[in-house]
Amino acid sequence: MFLLLATEDFAATPAPAASKEINSVDAMSHPGLAFRPASELARQLRARELSPVALVREILARIEASQATLNAYITVCREEALAAAEAAETALARGEACGPLHGVPVSIKDIINTKGIRTTWGSRLMAENVPDSDAVAVERLKAAGAIIIGKTTTPEFAHKLMTDAPLFGVTRNPWHLDYSPGGSSGGAAVAVAAGLGPLALATDAGASTRLPAACTATLGLKPTLGLVPHSQVPEAFNNFIHLGLIARTVRDLALMLDVLAGPHESDPHSLGLPPPKALARLDEPFELKEKRIAWRPLLGNEELDHEVRALCEGALAALEREGAAVELDSTPFENAEPAWRILQQSNWAARFLARLDELAPQMDPSFVEGIRAGGAYTGQEVTRAGYQRTQFFRAAQAWFQHFDFVVTPTAARPPLLVTQQALDPIEINGKCVGDMRRAYVPYLNAIDLTGHPALSVPCGWTKSGLPVGLQIIGRWYEDRDVLRLAAVLEAKRPWRDRLPPHAPA
Repeated sequence: MFLLLATEDFAATPAPAASKEINSVDAMSHPGLAFRPASELARQLRARELSPVALVREILARIEASQATLNAYITVCREEALAAAEAAETALARGEACGPLHGVPVSIKDIINTKGIRTTWGSRLMAENVPDSDAVAVERLKAAGAIIIGKTTTPEFAHKLMTDAPLFGVTRNPWHLDYSPGGSSGGAAVAVAAGLGPLALATDAGASTRLPAACTATLGLKPTLGLVPHSQVPEAFNNFIHLGLIARTVRDLALMLDVLAGPHESDPHSLGLPPPKALARLDEPFELKEKRIAWRPLLGNEELDHEVRALCEGALAALEREGAAVELDSTPFENAEPAWRILQQSNWAARFLARLDELAPQMDPSFVEGIRAGGAYTGQEVTRAGYQRTQFFRAAQAWFQHFDFVVTPTAARPPLLVTQQALDPIEINGKCVGDMRRAYVPYLNAIDLTGHPALSVPCGWTKSGLPVGLQIIGRWYEDRDVLRLAAVLEAKRPWRDRLPPHAPA
């Protein structure tokens, strides 16, 4: 057994010394509904203890109050959301049957199609794009009674690990405005973290749900590939772009997953999959004494921030105290970023390279560079990257011959400054470690390629008040058990009552 040295729970650790930038806020001091879990809101709405119109009005007011500072939304659906809230209230008054999210506000990342609501992909090229149909996931949210409150910010075509774009500017971290919330679903994570909507639908092709969750002290779930069907990907068979879920409690994630999961004819990876019944599984007994957990502090990278490691190991120590067997796993694993880069950049090139000279002046320079790189790969290089993807999958499968879960840091260092450029090298422990994707999120690129379920869970704050996340990886289709393990951490090391200082009051 790997004996973990960091044993203090962060919930019991005093907050950092007071400063205007890093003081967290106790949730109990916040009036109103903004930080109430979606599952509790849904129950109160169904019981008519709460008005959908009042709830939507409060969330809209908070978005308006924070937009100039946090910039979490590209489009706010004020009129549509109020109309939907009034319809939801009428349905409740009539005693009509209600879905599990009836009247609950939900945000949608602005690369996911929403019928009649512009979907810009964070790009000037798509600034006036209004889809004529919803993505399947959006259809399912609406069918469950959710109210679309707005479209959250993303870098242009979700191409980088920060959230800024030529179309809308910079999205900032509500824990410290000088820092990025990560990307590409930065707006989605900021919305949940700052009480601008309790649930967010995001995407994750190489980090995009889990990294922003880690940077904002929220939960970010990348389900097993295909469990939540993705109806927009142009290449469905070799796809590694997942839809992602962001919330502030494990129960909210389970509720949202039950709504979204299930087969759809548009996604071959979804066909034949039974409903996960995640909420029901969450309520079943979960015995940690029988579970073996692999701790992998490195996954093809060479450097891990000292504070991040200590906080992750503190969370693992809490699981050990509950009876789990935690073991250090140093089995070599190749950094997946080079293969990921070839597959993703060639995808960008297939879409944009033919018109790049015409379009480039309107686009983010880092995206343009990625498209040009993608156009230079040969067919053999792309095929070999696919071979490598298969090798990563088989290597990850081998983990689960010996372990029930694999745990890694979500990112190799705390959040980056908003001034960090996507193509510039980053530092960890005072050392220049090179490429951002390769050194910062190797844990995330790899698991997008393998397709396994993975969840970023808050595991503490650095001495300067920046959030840190822990990634839990499970077997294919065992998303429910990933949530159950996260629920143990949520109970033993609670995070939900500590709120960012730059959330609107």
